[in-house]
Amino acid sequence: MHSNDLKIGFIGIGKMGKALALALAHSGYRVTACHSRNTSSTEWLLGHIPNCHIVSTGQEVVNETNLVFLTIPDDFIQGYAQNLAIDKYQAIVHCSGSLSRKILNNSNSDTRTTGMFHPYQTLAGINSPVQAVDRLSGITFAIDAEGWLLDKMVDFAKSLSSRTVRVAEEVQSLYHASAVFTCGYLVTLLHCAIRLWEQMGYSRETALEAILPLAQSTLGNIANMGVLPSVTGPIYRGDVSTIQNHISSLTVETPELVALYTSLLNASLPIAKELGTNASNLPAIEALIKDTLERESKCAE
Repeated sequence: MHSNDLKIGFIGIGKMGKALALALAHSGYRVTACHSRNTSSTEWLLGHIPNCHIVSTGQEVVNETNLVFLTIPDDFIQGYAQNLAIDKYQAIVHCSGSLSRKILNNSNSDTRTTGMFHPYQTLAGINSPVQAVDRLSGITFAIDAEGWLLDKMVDFAKSLSSRTVRVAEEVQSLYHASAVFTCGYLVTLLHCAIRLWEQMGYSRETALEAILPLAQSTLGNIANMGVLPSVTGPIYRGDVSTIQNHISSLTVETPELVALYTSLLNASLPIAKELGTNASNLPAIEALIKDTLERESKCAE
């Protein structure tokens, strides 16, 4: 299907729907209809995308477009799709990185043109077309589709100066877990670091002033040098006493963080071994990890 003939609609205008609709429209694609339970979000979108209008149901989005993006929470995608009647000339796409596109097939539809289009990017805090395009440019999109829809997804990414990888159904959970490690759990780790500053008596604002430059420099090092040359920390120096002091302090002051700290320490061991950390100190670190995790496990029982 040619771009000039393609009318795109969105069902669900949350972070994902808003960002994609803005970015595609700004890249020259025709986003013509949208529907969301949140009327304020659709009205906001309407003010930023010319010739797009709000409709009252998801089926109306289908009726007025060729390609429908179903950008609603993962748990609701399959059930919602079952109630849409889509003809064989149309296509429907979800933007979940963890679900197969097969969940979009249903007995009410003649189409089997389904797809998955997931940006490997956080979409929080986007409030303009320029921000949407900036956030979605130069990234990786995970895709899965067939025929003209697959080609179109590649075109969407190229229009944003981004790339695509085709992620098979059997590895989608690994792909999505990778994204959670990269973004969601990164936030969790920084939240834990802030928690320690608060425990020392400082405000969150002061904590962020200290933490963000360190985190940003670390990511900058990774971008410039790669992951392994950027690692730092006591485990990579073989500093057993420092690690012991960390665990002892956490046990007293923030016991809820001990298991997380120790599990991350354990996950760092293979890296330390690969980098050639002082081999004579590694058994002591391994024993400390084992003892701490066993103690935490007993406390949790």
